[in-house]
Amino acid sequence: MNFSIVVPLFNEAENILQLNLEISEAIKELQKNNHQFELIYVDDGSTDDTLVTLKKIDNSIKTIILKNHFNLAQSQSILNGIDISSNNNIILLDGDLQNDPKDIIKMTEIYEKNENVLVHGFRKNRNDPFLTKVLPSKIANFIVRKFTNSNILDHGCSLKIFDKRMININNFFGDFHRLFAAQINKKIKIIEVEVNHRPRTKGKSKYGFERVFRVFIDLIFIKFSRNENSYFYTIGFMGLISFLLSLASFTYMVYLKIFVNKSFIATPLPVLFVFFALSGLIFFSIILMLETIKKMFREENTKIKNFTIYKKD
Repeated sequence: MNFSIVVPLFNEAENILQLNLEISEAIKELQKNNHQFELIYVDDGSTDDTLVTLKKIDNSIKTIILKNHFNLAQSQSILNGIDISSNNNIILLDGDLQNDPKDIIKMTEIYEKNENVLVHGFRKNRNDPFLTKVLPSKIANFIVRKFTNSNILDHGCSLKIFDKRMININNFFGDFHRLFAAQINKKIKIIEVEVNHRPRTKGKSKYGFERVFRVFIDLIFIKFSRNENSYFYTIGFMGLISFLLSLASFTYMVYLKIFVNKSFIATPLPVLFVFFALSGLIFFSIILMLETIKKMFREENTKIKNFTIYKKD
């Protein structure tokens, strides 16, 4: 099997060399089983010496360095790394040294023994401050499980191995690294593996309690757009109901005029008729607008890249 390891980084200059050393040691162990690797570091618009430090790396394995043109957040950084990866089998891990690269070894062994599988890390014993990190994570995981009927215990764990051919990354919404397992096809088997979690010793954490609100908002939109055409049918259904209510208002208005001899202006029905008719028109106009925007974004995304490849060994 051939693997691409994708590591997003934002202001992690102090951790890079040690992280690269530990990943290299794990790769050497796995290469004994004839596995081939490429290592992809994604600098997410860092303002420290992250890029400078990355350029100093001299690995024996193929190493690619991407630099996002500006800070795009962790999820888009991961997707950029997947976009340029040469191999179908993807390994994800954080760049803050809290994930232990040694865990890649046992996760890879499980991955190669199963088909159509996502191997997902589970940080049973977390080494983070409870109020600012552990508690928000527990709340976010609870919300995700309730909204998506997922059984995953630790959606926030970055350590994952999967085949990128199983997914269409263009269909994912919100934080890819946090909600990935909750959005994949239910036919894909998910195996959770307990992994080591280490305390952060250098650099600063990029997440806090605000993640709970971000996850909640993401899940609302995921529910709304569970599949590519769900918004089409949802808004279309609302438009259809509006037109039906408009027709009902008009019919009843005519009935009152003919059989009860009640003037149109004596009831609010003319206003309701116009309101629902315009609402239906607006709903269908929104569908047309969204379809047009979606088409434009897809065309632009195939032409314009928001990153630069600085090094490719």
